[in-house]
Amino acid sequence: MKSLELAFKGTDHRIKNLRLKYVNADLTVEEAEAIMVKMAATKLFTKQDVELYATPVSATVVETTKTPLPGAAG
Repeated sequence: MKSLELAFKGTDHRIKNLRLKYVNADLTVEEAEAIMVKMAATKLFTKQDVELYATPVSATVVETTKTPLPGAAG
């Protein structure tokens, strides 16, 4: 499964990660950047006056592979 991991810096200067599943893995850098800027501009995610996703930092596509253990029911 592929997911998109977005890293943002909060107004508290700490890095926050947001992982989204079922994303378009062919997303371009420009598209990911535009999405992150829009998310940050909404100021939707706040906790005790700290904007959690204030400044976009990076975006990464993460691919997860499940491998069953030998003899395990599946």
